Amino acid sequence: MNTYQKRTVYISIVALAFFFVLSVLTQHWGFFLWSLLPVFIVLMTTFSTKFDKSNKDQ
Repeated sequence: MNTYQKRTVYISIVALAFFFVLSVLTQHWGFFLWSLLPVFIVLMTTFSTKFDKSNKDQ
């Protein structure tokens, strides 16, 4: 996993944790449930893109 992918995973975990805490505090689970699809799409896009082999740090 490169730096870009690691950063994306960490940001996704933080976003899901934020919406989970928000849902627990407000008792409206729609916040958490509606955050699952965008985070899933971002993670799938991150791991499905191909990087140029000459730039291994990206």
